[in-house]
Amino acid sequence: MTRLKLLARISAATLAVAAFGGAAQAQLSSAVKTAQRSTMAGAAAQARIDKIDDQVGEVVREYRAALQEKDTVALNVEQQKIFLQSQQNEIESLKSQIGRVDEIQSQLLPMMLRMIGALETFVNADVPFQMEERTNRIAKLKELAGDPNQSPAELYRQIINAYQIELSYGNQTTSYSENTLINGEPQKVEFLRLGRVALIYTDSNHKMHIWNKAKGAYEDLPDSYKLDVQSATRIALEQKTPEVFPAPVPGATVVQ
Repeated sequence: MTRLKLLARISAATLAVAAFGGAAQAQLSSAVKTAQRSTMAGAAAQARIDKIDDQVGEVVREYRAALQEKDTVALNVEQQKIFLQSQQNEIESLKSQIGRVDEIQSQLLPMMLRMIGALETFVNADVPFQMEERTNRIAKLKELAGDPNQSPAELYRQIINAYQIELSYGNQTTSYSENTLINGEPQKVEFLRLGRVALIYTDSNHKMHIWNKAKGAYEDLPDSYKLDVQSATRIALEQKTPEVFPAPVPGATVVQ
């Protein structure tokens, strides 16, 4: 082969390679640009996805909060229903009680009158101490019971108070002056009361007398009890420290 032909072939090959290389370079550049655009589009898409995910997360949190609030509201509604039912039951009970007021009042007054009568019977059968005060208290109760303007509640309170006063007498040791009939004549004498165990008075002659419930009358008390009576009187008047002392009882006799 001649040198001229060889050079011609080399030149042709060089031109072909150059032409092919230019085309490949163009394709590569285009591919790179396409990849860049794809990467940028992917990043933008990922950003949109992240934004949507954040939005979805916020919506989910709001939804869960709404569900929790719904449960709380539902619980409050149930509690209110229970409360309202309780109130309704109370209203029905009060209506029922109001409807029975007239019936209760019609039964209450006879009961209180029986209580007053029972108290009067007890006082009349009891040891006769401070009878004026006690009988006046009962008379006041009868007066209140006959007053149409007097409320049943106040009358009942007064009756219970009278019962409590009578009850307290059994725990008292008292000494007081009071008029009593001696031989049909009223005389002021000194009384000593030991609860309801003994009622003793000392007359102007310094003689002692004790109430005998069985006989319904006073009887003489031996002088041997004088010191004990005097000691008990001083205790009742708070002139002496309380202490144990022998107490005469109705029908007492001197131990020989």
